[in-house]
Amino acid sequence: MFVRWRIVLTLAGLLAAVPGCANFWDEITSSERDMRYAFNYNKPDPLIVIRDNDSSKANADGLRRAEALGRLKEPLKNGGNAQDQDAYLRILGAAATTDREPLCRLAAIRALGKFQDQRAASTLEDVFNQQKLPFTAENNSMIHREALVALENMRDPSSLPLLIRVARQPGPPKNADRVDRMQTQDERIVAIRALGKYREKEAVDALAFVLKTEKDIALRDRAHSSLEESTGKRWPTQFDEWQKASVDPLPPDDRNQVIQLMSSWMPKW
Repeated sequence: MFVRWRIVLTLAGLLAAVPGCANFWDEITSSERDMRYAFNYNKPDPLIVIRDNDSSKANADGLRRAEALGRLKEPLKNGGNAQDQDAYLRILGAAATTDREPLCRLAAIRALGKFQDQRAASTLEDVFNQQKLPFTAENNSMIHREALVALENMRDPSSLPLLIRVARQPGPPKNADRVDRMQTQDERIVAIRALGKYREKEAVDALAFVLKTEKDIALRDRAHSSLEESTGKRWPTQFDEWQKASVDPLPPDDRNQVIQLMSSWMPKW
């Protein structure tokens, strides 16, 4: 019997050392010892889990609630109806904007990012625009960044103005602390990366603006990759070459002017 338990404990240590297996071991050694979670077999309905672990209850399990929120899939894409769609959006929207646990907010944000509903995009924009979140600076920064990542995954046209605003924003002041500097940098990189998924003239214009004005190498490299993805063309990488272009502002009625203008001076390969 002693040898058998040594084998079990050894295997447990190995599982915990493998990425992705730590959560498995946490599940089977949890106080509830609910094997259904560990083996993903016959799990309780996520709506029931969310109801039973409402954040207002003293014995609410935030980990269970976060896991259940992450399992909510868009009803209209998975055999549900409009009423289910409305209910899921309300549940995820409330969790993403008001839940007391940062893990639950993140789970709801990521679930919303898999929806193809403009209301989900609007909720994610609300999350990003929340100024005073009640968590640590690191968690607040993560929530804002994940809201942008979710919008990037959705590629909803209504989110383009927000992504452009974030991509074009100036860097933090020189006296800003490390967390603020990293947050601004991370948000701009995500927004610039997301703009590569759009073909609209406004997205191309914003990427050209970054390449013309930004001296940070990481941001410029990301903007260059996104511009090539958006236009399907190759562009110069050198900062001084972008100073030769006069691309801002552009007439709002000419969606091809950026490409036409830059093509006139772009080197021929």
